[in-house]
Amino acid sequence: MSKQQRASGRGAGGDELVFLALGGLGEIGMNAYLYGFGPEDQRRWLERLGFEARDTEVVAPTWRARDVTREVDVVEEIARDRLDDVPFTLPSRREMFGALTAEQRLRRRLEDLLAGLGLTETYTPSLRPEDRDPQALRLPEPISAEFAVLRTSLLPSLVEAARRNVELGAGRVALFEVARVYLPAEGLPNEQTHVAAIVDGGWQRAKGIVDTLNAALKAEPSFERTEHELLHPGKSAATAAGVVGELHPAVLEGVWGAFELDLAQLLQVAREEVRYTDVVSFPPVHQDLAFVVPEDVTAAELAAAAREAAGEELRELRPFDVYRGEQVGEGRKSIAFAATFQSAERTLTDEDAARLRERIVAALSDRFGAELRA
Repeated sequence: MSKQQRASGRGAGGDELVFLALGGLGEIGMNAYLYGFGPEDQRRWLERLGFEARDTEVVAPTWRARDVTREVDVVEEIARDRLDDVPFTLPSRREMFGALTAEQRLRRRLEDLLAGLGLTETYTPSLRPEDRDPQALRLPEPISAEFAVLRTSLLPSLVEAARRNVELGAGRVALFEVARVYLPAEGLPNEQTHVAAIVDGGWQRAKGIVDTLNAALKAEPSFERTEHELLHPGKSAATAAGVVGELHPAVLEGVWGAFELDLAQLLQVAREEVRYTDVVSFPPVHQDLAFVVPEDVTAAELAAAAREAAGEELRELRPFDVYRGEQVGEGRKSIAFAATFQSAERTLTDEDAARLRERIVAALSDRFGAELRA
């Protein structure tokens, strides 16, 4: 290729420069011509840049031999001087495509809700030095020993983040993260999106946040006693979506609450539609009921049986205390519930509340051998 690069062609009227500006540049070249930048102006502009403009061809200077090799390159040089004069217009929008998936909408709702509850979102690495699951996927060539295993849970990373904040003097720490975990599987890992949080305040605060999340999703989860290596054995519960509880004192100094839930499981119980419920104007009747049951009976089982026996007039049944000791006997426990009775048609009397209570006691006694504590 010679040092001089040639771009030639012939447009209407045989004028080479008009062909280059209008034919090669399209709408922009036409605008340049209409805004007073005709063939002679284009010729003078190119000559100022070092080009040699002849009758039917343009010769690029030697120092532009590598970047001016086509007609469109010459067109660009011509347009560069007049683009500021071309009116700026946005293309008209005819159609709009795309929408958030159900999981994306759920994730945004959870992030907004947790931030509104005072938690701060954090991002932690997906790789950890070790994982509680012995089958967790380990990188064959990790960049360092601290980033060697794909995590199967978010909580260990959040515990470390909380510890660092405390060491730096931060108070009332409350962190949450929505991210993926990588469960062992054949071939590629099974990627799942979890939401997890750690808060200064213990079991009550963590359980309250989980209850608020479920209320926002219009879900009614059941909680069962469980064990988790990071949680206190007597203050931890499991739902269909995950776990919630109080951190074991050996894990992190202080009183901390934590939870981790699976977004896919939350999506199954979430209700997108908003349903109207008539506001009940009749006053409720509140009573505390404590039942002595075998150790293997859960509060969720008792609550479900009580709701079935009492019907719609049992508006709420919330467990608030569990007692084990000599008064109830070995292998048994006492679970206390806060019950709310309310009718949508009339004011309930003490006799009505006693009748509903007797139906609950009879049902729990027949099914679980439960005894009502005085």
